[in-house]
Amino acid sequence: MNYFELQPEENTFSNIIVDLTHKCNMECANCYIPNRDVPDLDKEKLYNFLSRLPSRTYIRLIGAEPTMRDDLPEIIAKVKEFGHRPSLTTNGLKLANKSYLKKLKGAGLRLLLHSMNGADDDAVYKELDNGKWATVKVRALNNIFAERLPINTGTIIAKGVNEFTLKRQIDLFAECALENNINFDTTAPYNRITPVLRIKSVGTIGRYMEDCSYSIDELINLCTNQLGINADEIFKTSAGVVKASPQSGEVLSSYMFKYKTKAGHLYVRLIDWQIDDEGVIDHDNPNRGRLTQNFTIAPFFEHVKINENFY
Repeated sequence: MNYFELQPEENTFSNIIVDLTHKCNMECANCYIPNRDVPDLDKEKLYNFLSRLPSRTYIRLIGAEPTMRDDLPEIIAKVKEFGHRPSLTTNGLKLANKSYLKKLKGAGLRLLLHSMNGADDDAVYKELDNGKWATVKVRALNNIFAERLPINTGTIIAKGVNEFTLKRQIDLFAECALENNINFDTTAPYNRITPVLRIKSVGTIGRYMEDCSYSIDELINLCTNQLGINADEIFKTSAGVVKASPQSGEVLSSYMFKYKTKAGHLYVRLIDWQIDDEGVIDHDNPNRGRLTQNFTIAPFFEHVKINENFY
């Protein structure tokens, strides 16, 4: 795929990823955008950009850590005001504060991805995320369920470090749901927006742990062995969209299966982060664009790779 940038009016991506800030309150061993010296995104220019998009789009607000911005509630509200769908990708530390989470929900947040690399195991978080974060991560998950916010989680599996986390994260997710009187099959909004637990290996881009990556086939084998599912239950889907089922024209670059827990059904998505010959993860994905420093739109990981250690 040739690298290019689109003007907002020309957007073809279903998701646009917006790096609100490069500040972070964690220092993880695996981070594809480890540069902390980039100034925060100009929100007025962002609002102008949003006003020029031709159709309703998922706007994925990420960082480093987007909750480092004090004006995050305002930005979420503006995304909705311009007719788009805001989602938040976060390490979840600040979501352990109930009043803060309520503020984000009140601003219009209706979908978030909560990173949980260690489930409830401090030893894993210490090795992968440089801190004992288990208690605060689980508290955030319970707060999210208490607010009935649609949620996906993200878990990185590093070879020789946390393979067991795959099953434990699923079990923990269901346990927290039950504590909050949630059944994914019958409780709104989860009976309409089924939670997706995203599992990926170490991506070899930015800052990452050497020799710790699993192939997609190895991740599939972990699932069949730990969860007792058959390989034929796993179907191919798209990695760049929020919906569990692919739409016409989407690139099928990840794998998914439905899994029954004590709290009802959820989806597990296995994301293939193998690189191509140019060192790009998830290359040629037409679903996932990135807002550039020029306020144009580029293919996400192509842009990350080209601007590595700068933007």
